[in-house]
Amino acid sequence: MGTSASVPNSQVSIGCQLCQGKNTIQWKCVNCQFLMCSSCKDNIHLRIAKDHIIRNLNDIGELDSGESFNFCDVHCNEHSNQVCCSYCRTCKNVVCLKCVMKVHNGHEFVDEEEFLGKKKKLWEGHKNAVTKLSELSTEEHKWRNIKESEEAMYNKAKENIQNRSINDGDRWSEKLIDLEEIKRSINQEIDRELRNLAEDKRKFQEVINVVDLIKSSKDFYKFFERFKELLTSLNYVIVPFKSNIGSLSDFIEGENLVSESCRLKTNHSGSTHIFKVVQQYTTDIRKISLLTELPDQTLLISDNSSKVLQHVNLEGTSVQVKSNMTIKIFGMAVSPAGDILVSTSGTRLKILNLKTGEITDSVFNVHPLKALFLHATRDHRVIIGARSPEHKYSDTGRCVVIVMNQEGKYLKEYEHDGKNKSLFTYPRSISSTSDDRIFVVDRVNDDARGRVVVLARGGEIIQIYSGHPHINTERKPFKPVYVSTISSERIIVTELETNAVHILNNYGHFITFYNILDIGIERPYSLALSSSGHLYLGCTCKHGSPDTFMSKLYELEYSGI
Repeated sequence: MGTSASVPNSQVSIGCQLCQGKNTIQWKCVNCQFLMCSSCKDNIHLRIAKDHIIRNLNDIGELDSGESFNFCDVHCNEHSNQVCCSYCRTCKNVVCLKCVMKVHNGHEFVDEEEFLGKKKKLWEGHKNAVTKLSELSTEEHKWRNIKESEEAMYNKAKENIQNRSINDGDRWSEKLIDLEEIKRSINQEIDRELRNLAEDKRKFQEVINVVDLIKSSKDFYKFFERFKELLTSLNYVIVPFKSNIGSLSDFIEGENLVSESCRLKTNHSGSTHIFKVVQQYTTDIRKISLLTELPDQTLLISDNSSKVLQHVNLEGTSVQVKSNMTIKIFGMAVSPAGDILVSTSGTRLKILNLKTGEITDSVFNVHPLKALFLHATRDHRVIIGARSPEHKYSDTGRCVVIVMNQEGKYLKEYEHDGKNKSLFTYPRSISSTSDDRIFVVDRVNDDARGRVVVLARGGEIIQIYSGHPHINTERKPFKPVYVSTISSERIIVTELETNAVHILNNYGHFITFYNILDIGIERPYSLALSSSGHLYLGCTCKHGSPDTFMSKLYELEYSGI
């Protein structure tokens, strides 16, 4: 190989390419990729290529960390004793230095900097496509499991109907017709999604094969002439499936056909117990809207609807309230500087002093917008969901997710997609991953329907997750509440009305869901990671119940995610 990565300091495997290996190589020309000794650099190369950039091998160890695919790996067709140094766009061929000077003078060339940039993009695209292919296979497996689950429910319901039809034939014959029709409709939707997945897999596999062939054959013509086409194909955006596929469980429950229908549904969630209750606590507030662990391992819990903010300490099985404030907040987090930041729906985030109860202005200002939810990242950034004062679920006004550094300087604004349409309606919750992906729970209307929007650091939409068709139907639409990152590759989303938590990967693709009722928890709402590696889950009470002001807080272990 002709790269510095293949030339260790202790052992040089390639000699100078200008004096045919007589001297040890110490330099590399960035433009024509020649590896040369000091003598040839000064006496030969610089005399014929004064404007070329030459670097010491010790300084370019990271210049080309990709697989071997370089101009100097190929010998010139016209001058067999010369390695190639560039690609001639005019003639569509790799050429050596002699060709550049004599035959291709005045032609358009690709220099090494451009080549390395293209190669990096294509190689990264290839790697991402392989990941997407694996995720598509996982998704395909999930859909096949759903189909099997629906088939099991159908067979059980059919058997039940046939048994009941002995006494009331006509009525149950109609139910059987309804059951068959619903099953046929569901199968059509699932089969359509499986066909879509198969087509996406085919597209990725085809382009992966082409790039693999280019790598192995070192075909520079295919690399440069098909670069844009290949890169576009590798970065093909998987359109999320948005149709609300029904489930036989809805029909079965409505007709009281199978008492085991609920068990059939929860079993689909993969319910080897992902979560385990370590401790359960009872608070004196109605809803744990927001939940944050502080550096001293105490907690802040907020009931937004009742305008209550409590600083609590968990002792044994009890919740000890250290302080109680009357304040309505929309978001809270510990800032990179260690301050407790809260959003009161004003233009500027506030700093809360727990010792004095004093609230002061922070440097984080989203004027003229109003700040809603906020999230502090591990790399010292603050992310704020903000909207126009008059805007909530209407088409007017602005709705933005803003990233700031710890001095309050804007780093990035996410507001519009590639077609200049608004990305968000109402950012309800925000989290992020170590690879700079941002997850936003976006509520889209007054009945709490929503979605999870996944953004890359550059602003591209990676994914929009709109729930899972096995639990989110037209009768039970996806109403996400809270999102939290539990590892570098796993995201958890709470859904209040179905008592479900959805597990996504760091691309926003569905992995599994878990019915939290399986471990005795109802109405999950807010989330926070604990310093011990556990997960805090805050719940809400039903209006008018005897326990209206006794919302539960759980500390959970999680595994197998």
